[in-house]
Amino acid sequence: MIIYKDKVFDFFEIFNEDNGTLFRSDINGVDPVMRSFPELLDVGIMGHCDSGEYCRRAGIDCYQKGVTVNAPHMSYDSFLKIVKQATGKTFQIALGGAGDPNKHPQFEEILKSCRAYKIVPNITTSGFLMKDNEIELIKKYCGAVAVSWYSRLIDKKESNQETINAVEQLIKCGCTTNIHYVVSKDTIDEAIIRLENDLFPKGVNAVVFILYKPVGNGIVEKTLESTDDRIEKFLSLATKMKYSYKVGFDTCFTPAILRWAYTVPKTCIDACEAATFSMYIDSQMNCYPCSFGIWDKSVSESLSDKTLREIWLGEKFATFRNWKKEKCTNCNQQVFCQGGCRIRVNIDLC
Repeated sequence: MIIYKDKVFDFFEIFNEDNGTLFRSDINGVDPVMRSFPELLDVGIMGHCDSGEYCRRAGIDCYQKGVTVNAPHMSYDSFLKIVKQATGKTFQIALGGAGDPNKHPQFEEILKSCRAYKIVPNITTSGFLMKDNEIELIKKYCGAVAVSWYSRLIDKKESNQETINAVEQLIKCGCTTNIHYVVSKDTIDEAIIRLENDLFPKGVNAVVFILYKPVGNGIVEKTLESTDDRIEKFLSLATKMKYSYKVGFDTCFTPAILRWAYTVPKTCIDACEAATFSMYIDSQMNCYPCSFGIWDKSVSESLSDKTLREIWLGEKFATFRNWKKEKCTNCNQQVFCQGGCRIRVNIDLC
């Protein structure tokens, strides 16, 4: 167990590094609204992606445009600079970026450095061409691995065997394996079918539903709208039914959960954590409140000029946190969702 006391905002946290459980105290019954340093760092160690043919075949709307961008991967020295500043304050580092982090040429050294500085590394991967030695490293060092779900049901058969193979390999080797399923207009019907018929692979730890965003290669036409009557059915299945795995959501789903999943206890619902409990760092050491906001350079600052703490407590992140929506002014749910998404892409399902 790791205990963290935030003296600035007057609360404490208890983090179980073995299973990822986090307890955060409240203040006189009011949840803390932010931390004095990120609890989670989302670090994009990959500057580009070499899986172009696979991505096109799988129909991936990569929000980072991984196949078309050509930035270099993060250097090990740069990554070490991050973990040294984060030690003792940050619990977890989520490794990702514009490609699969397990393909980084210094993947092993990066994982080792996280553990050396008492930070738990986790990764998200497509699972494409995953090698045995990569799985061994994930098993040895990572708290969990998430496989992005790129398989569709076509004539009741899976369309992408690479996804299935990766999940099965990771489970077989004893890795704590999650699935990240992106929910859009095009995929919500299939999400309902999979939940109704228990069609996710056996042995996964959790299925986490990620709300589709119209950023990068994402398009507005696939973005869910609050008038879509399928959302209530999907959320009912996801929150009321019992499965062999846990079910979770990214916090972009919070307004929808507050609206439709009324049986979910408020203590289980988090507001968006961008710039309040987490931040994103790209392969070139540019810091953003959220990884989905990387196309807005106005909120970015570079670690070559400032420290993580200076950026976290600086003017740009403060402006991002303080941005308010007129529609939220008189909403009684604002205390729970804190105004929803702040990257201004109109995804709030409320």
